[in-house]
Amino acid sequence: MRREQIIDATRDIADSEGFHAVTLDRVAEVCGISRTVIYQLFGNLSGLLLAMVDREFKKAASDFLKASERVPAKGQSRYAAGVAGVLEAVDASPATWRMLSMPSQGGPPELYERLDQARQMTEEHLAAGLEKEGFEASRLANPDKELAVRMLLAVSEQFVHLRLTDPQTYTTERLVAQAEWLFRAMFPR
Repeated sequence: MRREQIIDATRDIADSEGFHAVTLDRVAEVCGISRTVIYQLFGNLSGLLLAMVDREFKKAASDFLKASERVPAKGQSRYAAGVAGVLEAVDASPATWRMLSMPSQGGPPELYERLDQARQMTEEHLAAGLEKEGFEASRLANPDKELAVRMLLAVSEQFVHLRLTDPQTYTTERLVAQAEWLFRAMFPR
């Protein structure tokens, strides 16, 4: 329980003020504990930041996998269904997704390693999804499958960014409708 409280406080400080504001003294103060407790649980500030990054990455990866397995509504593409699932996860844990989608400067090196892993995982899932749906290069509006997957990734990242920065303007419904339109334009049946 205490471990999660400390990680939550670390995430919240990094989210609201940036990684530069995360210090052991600050986290201890927010949690009402001594620095010694943090040292006992995490070793040092680097250990604490790594624990926080790993926890948030695992949560986001789990949410992404659930979203990628989401059953599309009637007439909806798997891509748009997945975007809807990811946007629900973004709304449920905005601090997590802000850290992973728009990291502030000064984050630990492991954060950027996890971001690279996340992009690679997402590309692989998008490519596998196209294979599963039976989309062949000859049927694409642009037959370069690698570029098509990278385009979907870039658009997906932008959807998350828009939702996080201006949720009133960029509603889930609006973004999912655009995802559906884009998918149908790129992959006509």
